[in-house]
Amino acid sequence: MNNLIKSLNSINKFSKKIIVYSSIAVLIACVVSIGIIMYNTMFTSEMALYSIGTELLKKSLVVLAEFCIAALVFDLIYRILSNLE
Repeated sequence: MNNLIKSLNSINKFSKKIIVYSSIAVLIACVVSIGIIMYNTMFTSEMALYSIGTELLKKSLVVLAEFCIAALVFDLIYRILSNLE
């Protein structure tokens, strides 16, 4: 567990910012999608709104995963390039 914490703390600032800001954006998208699903459940019961809410929720989680992977790749490239010098 300590090795994981040490490795996460050693990520460069740019990669940390990517992960933090994408997490905030995805959290907002998840809240909006859950709001759409709850609105649909309580008031309208239309299949289109339910589909929009569930797809937004799924896609936002996929986007979070993609941003986290990209940030870790950026960090890896940064480490490789800094070791070459």
